[in-house]
This record gives sequence, C-alpha cells and structure tokens, in this order.
Amino acid sequence: MATLPPPLRLTHMTWPEVEAVRDSVRLVAIPLGSIEQHGPNSTFDTDLVIVEDLTLRLAQRFHPQILVAPTIPFGMSAYHMGFPGTITLRPQTYLHVIEDNIASLVHHGFDSFLFTNWHNGNEPVMTLALQTLPNRYPVRFMAGLSLYDLEDEELEKKIIKSDTWGHGDELETAELMAVRPDRVKTGALEAGAIRGRGRLQRHRFWRHIRFNIDFSDFTDNGAVGDATIATIDDGREMINVIEHRTDALVRDILDAPDELIAQGRILQWRETNSR
Repeated sequence: MATLPPPLRLTHMTWPEVEAVRDSVRLVAIPLGSIEQHGPNSTFDTDLVIVEDLTLRLAQRFHPQILVAPTIPFGMSAYHMGFPGTITLRPQTYLHVIEDNIASLVHHGFDSFLFTNWHNGNEPVMTLALQTLPNRYPVRFMAGLSLYDLEDEELEKKIIKSDTWGHGDELETAELMAVRPDRVKTGALEAGAIRGRGRLQRHRFWRHIRFNIDFSDFTDNGAVGDATIATIDDGREMINVIEHRTDALVRDILDAPDELIAQGRILQWRETNSR
C-alpha cells in the first residue's frame, strides 16, 4: 500500500493492490456524471470530468482513506435530448447500474460509499439508491453529495451577471476552465440564446410547478447565461470553496460515531456489523 501514489483510483490498480488497501479504505467514492450538451461552450462530458476530477482530488487529500470507483458516465439527461449527441439512461436502468456497482464493491469487502455528483438530473435516482440499497445490502454507510450544492451564494452573485443561468453559463464554464480547460471551446463561446418561457424561469410559478421540458424549448443553442464572460480566476475561486466545504463534510463522515453512521440500516445489518 505504501508504494501506491495518491489518489487511489480503482481503474488504475490491480487486484492485489485493491486487496492490499482494502482494510485502509474507509470510504469508496462513486462519481456520477452525464453525457449531455452544454451548448457550443463545452464538451458533452463536462459534468463527467468535473465530478471525476474533483473526486480524485478529494481522494488525494484524504489518501489512503478514500478509494475512487469508476465514474458512472451516463446519467438522467432526458431534458437535453433536443440537441444531437446527448445520451440518457432510463431511470430504472440508471438505478440498476448504480446497484450493480454497489453489489460488486460490497462483494469485494467494501461497505461505506459516497456518491459524488455534478448533474442535477441524477439527483432523483441517487435519492432512490440511497433510500433502497442499504436495505438490501450489508452497507455500513451510504450518502450522496452534489458538489455544486456547496457553491457559495455570495460568490455566485459576483460571478453571474446574466438573468438566466444554470447550464453552460459563466459559472459552470469558469469552473470547467479551472478543472479541465481542455474541455472548454474557448474559440466558440456563446451566451445562451434564450427565448420564450425561459426568460420567466425566475417567476414564482416556475419554482413550484414541475412539468416536462426540454432545453430546446427555451434556448436555441442549448446554453443559458453568458459563457463569454467566464474566467479561470472565477472558476478557481469557486472550486476552492467547494473543495474546502467538501473536505469538512468528509471529515464529519469519517469522524462520525458508529451509532450515527448506523442510522438507516435495517436491523439485521446492524447486528451483523456489531459482531
């Protein structure tokens, strides 16, 4: 184990190496990505590479306590299917993929998991996984963290200058610049071509009513906000905040007492783990 450099990345290891570190790994991180359009501003794997890189950096900081499992590349991206190239999974398929990953890792002796996520569309299925899988597998701990939830609101107000935002905008593009600048199409950046009801997204109606929608219903180029004003410095500032807050949460998980970690597990798993 001492010879393995950080971070511990399952796909870059051999089975003897995994076996050697198994007892030292306290948390397996499973990044959840997506393959979806981000307008002309960045590549289809934007969410994938952001969450993967941030998770690997997290594992490096907590080495050797965190093992990074393979990123699940596809997500729930049905509302981007109006633009060519997006790939989406059916909810039941996505849940099964997550479950099979957990079942495999449990089989190999791991019992504590953290889903890291960078795509809003993944959250409903991630929640289903969190509520159902610990009842069927001997999981000691399972949690999900959408890393964008850790963005600082005051810093958002400083960075975002547009009336509409949230996808392929100045903030997300800046964050991608800070993490994976090779994925930003710097010569083709465009502001979102917003039309129709997309301009009303801040109205209270849109905050409370849920309905089927595709991004092509309100943006001609697939983006919102204004990626042309994105800067790497803004991205680095926000990423630093996210990483600082992520570290604090992970420390809380690793330091949590057993009785708190055990909450949510069905009785037979609690009894098994206490023996």
